[in-house]
Parts: sequence; structure tokens; C-alpha cells
Amino acid sequence: MKSYADRAVVIRTWPLGESDRIVTLFTREHGKVRAVAKGVRGAKSRISGLIQPTSELDLLLYRGRELDVIQQASLVQAHLARVRVDPGRFGSALEWLEAIDSLTLDRHPDPVVYELMNRGLRLMGDEPGPFLLGALLVRLLDIEGYAPNLTVCGLCGAPGSFAGFDFASSAPRCSGCGGEPVGTEIFAKAALILAHRVSEVLIDKDARGGREFEAFAIRLVKEVVGRGLRSTGVVASLLEPQATQNQPS
Repeated sequence: MKSYADRAVVIRTWPLGESDRIVTLFTREHGKVRAVAKGVRGAKSRISGLIQPTSELDLLLYRGRELDVIQQASLVQAHLARVRVDPGRFGSALEWLEAIDSLTLDRHPDPVVYELMNRGLRLMGDEPGPFLLGALLVRLLDIEGYAPNLTVCGLCGAPGSFAGFDFASSAPRCSGCGGEPVGTEIFAKAALILAHRVSEVLIDKDARGGREFEAFAIRLVKEVVGRGLRSTGVVASLLEPQATQNQPS
């Protein structure tokens, strides 16, 4: 049968023609799928409000030659409604979904990534700590086989503490081998995540440390996919009005 049912999260959408949209979905049973949502840009569409990034849906799809077709859709969770009230959370959700889109293969089922994706969106909608996005990105890199080896210097093989990092080879550097300066706390947090001790990272409420760790994780993703996350620019534009309002007059 060419029709199949699955549960999915909408990663991104873009217009197709006058009334349709192409939708990137990450499904529970079929992995990442690209599909057409026909007529959803029309005023009479009953599912246009559902086909939004972060929404989790139950879908009936028709398997096409290049793109599948969404035949039916019903809402499971509206993550967007929970994260959109805060520009920072909304931006983090966009970065999170873009990273999943960039690091996963089409039609490659991965229930571990599916659960991590949903867990991340739920946490962003609740009370996200400053280390949440960075921790999710490092965990995703680990699942997909791109995590750095933080046990020895990537150049000389010496074990122990590190003072720098070579992002091109995704490897730490000891004090004698150079690399870009990276704080010991960042290495410590990454090591905890790679040891599946994520909860110990998430309880840290140090906002500055969280921003630094997030920047480190985003840079790791950039080196793997060959470009920066486009959503990072969206985040900056969303947060700029807030920063302006908070400045003393």
C-alpha cells in the first residue's frame, strides 16, 4: 500500500505554488520525510493551522515518487503555542529542529532521535535552563556519530586536561598543541553529556556558562554540516527588540 500512517513533528515548511506547502517532517516510524500539504495556504483549509514548525501530528500520507502527500492530519501536541510566547524559547526550538534536519538522513527511522526531539521541545515549553539547547545538540551529535573524543588530545594523544579545541577535526588540544581556547567547564559539561549524565548539566543555572556552552555546541554542528544554523540569525533578530527595551533610557 502506498498510503501509510505515522506520527511526526513538523520541522519546517515553505511555499509551493499559490496554495500548497512543502513540509519537512521527522516521523516516528519512517524518519525524515518531505511531503506536500495541498491547499493549506488557502482560506478554507482545515489543517493550515496544524502544519506549523514544532507541531506534533498524527498523519496519513501517500508515498510519492519524490515527495509524499499529506492526506489527513490531526494535532497531538502544539509545541509552538508553548514556546512562541518567549522569543528566546521560540528561537531555540527553531535551532533545535534545524539541527535535526541537518544531521539526519531522509527516510532513516530513528526512534531515539524522535524521542529526544520531543523531549527537547517539551522542556523548552516548560522551564528551560541555560544549558538545555547546548546539551540537546551535543546529545544529538553523539547519537548520529559525530561527538568529539574528549579523552585524549587529538594531536599528540596525551590524556588529561585540555586547554583548546580544534573544530575542524572536532578534537581537543592539550596546552602544548594549541587550538582555539575553550574553558575547562565546557569540556566538563560535554563529557557529562557524552557519559549520559545530562540531568547533571541541566540543573546548572549559570546563564553565562550556558551561553558559552551553547555557542560551543552550535560550532560543533556547524563544522559537521559545513555551515552555520540559519535559525541563529532569526534568534538574534527576535531577541534584539528585547535587548533594546531593557536598555536604560
